[in-house]
Formats: sequence, C-alpha cells, structure tokens
Amino acid sequence: MKQYITEGAKRSRSKLNQYEIYGKPFVFAQPFEKNIDLDYIKNKIESLIPEHFFDNVDGFFVGYVEEFFKDGREYNAMYKDGAIYLSPDQDDEADLLDDIVHELAHSVEEKHEDQIYGDGRLEREFVAKRKHLYYLLGDKTYDLETYSKPEYDYEFDQYLYKNIGYSRLRGTSAELFYSPYAITALREYWANGFENYLLRSRGKLREISPVLYDKIDSLFDWGRCDENLCRKKSK
Repeated sequence: MKQYITEGAKRSRSKLNQYEIYGKPFVFAQPFEKNIDLDYIKNKIESLIPEHFFDNVDGFFVGYVEEFFKDGREYNAMYKDGAIYLSPDQDDEADLLDDIVHELAHSVEEKHEDQIYGDGRLEREFVAKRKHLYYLLGDKTYDLETYSKPEYDYEFDQYLYKNIGYSRLRGTSAELFYSPYAITALREYWANGFENYLLRSRGKLREISPVLYDKIDSLFDWGRCDENLCRKKSK
C-alpha cells in the first residue's frame, strides 16, 4: 500500500493540486463530490494533532472501495494497511475532518495498543457501560453475556443499528457513551473518544468516560513532556 500511495501521488501531481498532511499525500481515484477546502483540513489537523501521530499512515486514498458498501450499511472511511480511505461523498469540511480523525485513531491504536489496552482498564470501563446499557434498554433479545463482550459482533451490531435504532440509543445511552457508534465495540469506543477529544467537548468526555479520556490524554502527553515522566503519569 505504501508503494501504491507513493506512485499514486506522483500520478496525481499532473492532474490535481498536491495535497498533503505532514507530508502524507492525498491520492484521488475520484474527486470529492462537493467543494472541500483541503487547505482548511490540512491546517486544522496540523494545528490539533502532533506529527508523530501519523507515523503509521502512508497517505490518504479518496475513492469508492468495496468495503464502504457492506453489511447493509454505507461507510465513509476506513483505516487499512497504512492508508486512510475516504469516500468522495463528504457533506462538508466538518464531515471529512470527523472521518480523518476517527480513522487516525485506529492507526494510533495499532501503534500504541499496549499502552491503550494493556492494563485492562479501558476494557473494564467499556464493558461496565455495556452492562449498564443492557439494564437500561430492558430488551432481552441478547443476553447480558453478549453485552459483556468487548469484541465486534456483526449480528449484535446490526441489531443495535436496525432493531434498537440509533435514535433510541442516543437518548438511552447519553450518560454512558459520547455517541451510539461508541457502543459497537471496544475499538470503536476508543476511536469515537479520540475523535471527540479533539473535535468536541473534552469536558463531557472526561465526565462520562474518565478512563478513556485519561488514555487519550496520556498519549498527547508523550509529545509534551519527558518520556520517563509520561510513563509515570500513564500508570
């Protein structure tokens, strides 16, 4: 994928303005369908996020890929094999910014997996919230054991999305999860929190998900302080 991104970037230079974030190129299979100000995106991200967070990202691929159309749902973005894939169908700059930051979170997760999950604290926080949600919903279609599993479960995800519905989940889980998508699995809980830490209310995230907030904040501390001090703080 790294070679493909590099070669694609060279081809793009003759057809499109060359857009980059921290030197990571945008490769366009299709252009964005709406007028997107990529200079704004670049400046916003580089002002919010340190460069080392992009260590696992080779570039950005804009185009429709098969994985965007699966499970009866349409997806706008994904992180895979060192690339952030982005759908050309973006509502506006805010929509694109959400997608990039969310998928970047999965890249960061890949690099710092032990720091994020190694002590088990984040998983315990997530599972406790899912169990609480089970009792709040009062729906017995899936048992408590299913709600207690941190891994992604396709059938359960479809049930939450189609049967319970995000509208109901948004109200019922408001004091537990920043948004309904965070309920999906532990890894989406992480990525959703990372996105909201950077783009929305850190105060709300810290209030409803203190462990998640601390995990994200500790990663940003790596760029702000001495390595040994940061290690002590993250314990």
